Amino acid sequence: MRAVVLSIGTELVTGLRLDTHSADIARALSAVGLEVVRHETVDDRREDIASAFRRAAAEADVVVASGGLGPTLDDLTREGLADAMGVPLEENAAALAHLEAWARSHERPLSLSNRRQAMLPRGSRAIPNPVGTAVGVAARIGRARVYCMPGVPGEMALMLAEEVVPSLRGEASGRMMALRTVRTFGMAESVVGDRLGDLMAPDRRPHVGTAVRGGMIDVHIYAFGRPDDVAALLEADARSVRGRLGDAVFGEGETTMEQAVAATLADRRATVAVAESCTGGLVAAKLVSVPGISAYLVEAVVAYSDESKVRRLGVPEELLRVHGAVSEPVVRAMAEGMRRQSGADLAVADTGVAGPTGGSPAKPVGTVWFALADADGTAAAREIFTGDRALVRDRAANYALNMVRLRLALRGRS
Repeated sequence: MRAVVLSIGTELVTGLRLDTHSADIARALSAVGLEVVRHETVDDRREDIASAFRRAAAEADVVVASGGLGPTLDDLTREGLADAMGVPLEENAAALAHLEAWARSHERPLSLSNRRQAMLPRGSRAIPNPVGTAVGVAARIGRARVYCMPGVPGEMALMLAEEVVPSLRGEASGRMMALRTVRTFGMAESVVGDRLGDLMAPDRRPHVGTAVRGGMIDVHIYAFGRPDDVAALLEADARSVRGRLGDAVFGEGETTMEQAVAATLADRRATVAVAESCTGGLVAAKLVSVPGISAYLVEAVVAYSDESKVRRLGVPEELLRVHGAVSEPVVRAMAEGMRRQSGADLAVADTGVAGPTGGSPAKPVGTVWFALADADGTAAAREIFTGDRALVRDRAANYALNMVRLRLALRGRS
């Protein structure tokens, strides 16, 4: 069973409002076994809406649309659907009864504009809307079943959950779609692609794909089938992905880097301290967002100025004078000073050029030095991140956390 999702509204096409309905609808349809093959966003033009319905009905068994069912003249989903069906609009008794009941309950007359909402394509069915004036529409275009819902978020969500999804449940003969996401950090997307190449073949099932999000690379595994079969397929591919990507994998689903680090700290019964410069407290903020981190996070310092690095962390002035704040010797001294003063098992530090100014040919914007100190010594690394100031800081914070995770993982294997 193939499905197409339509989002109707000029405000969506022009970017004035973010379309979140299509994602909600797609997840709901996938959960009951329909394969969503396309999303389309359509302007509030009658001919464009009609064309979109025709295209969708030609390639799918189910078409689900949201938006354009209001009372104003630019709400043209009903007209576009009727054109695609090749039928006229006519007053629908159930829709009119709903509107009249709504008007009575609100102690107001039924306006001519509201009465437009009772005009549905001939042969269609009104879908109840218990919280608004806009009834939904259920119809057919050829073999395709069509459902139209209002664009108001609360109304759409309720109609989707209580009317549309129940009417489709069972259409896929007990099949379902399930997703498993393996989250990675620190490995280039091209390398991930090379290692997973055979799993990502276009016609392969389950389908495996990657998505970059905030410097993370998520490996999405989609499987269609009966529940038991789907579970086995997802488990087999997730195991394979983890084996091929190794330590780059830090979690699954919606696990964040800070959650993965907190869990590893707890597992190893280790403590950590943080010395930050260019990230300005973001590493600590990420850790503090995890409940229970107080048992493992000893201390955090934002040593932004050179004076603070000297006074608070004991960085020798000579290192700053000779090498500059953004350098390997300085970040090593920051991490070692933080560990010495805090008494933590590990200390991680960063210093860099977050931008948009302050760079140089030797140290371009996005250059960040990192160091991690523990009982086994101090390790340092340099990265050059691209993006605006916020993105550089966020990626640097995740990199610092990942250093902690990897060092703890190495401890666990020794």
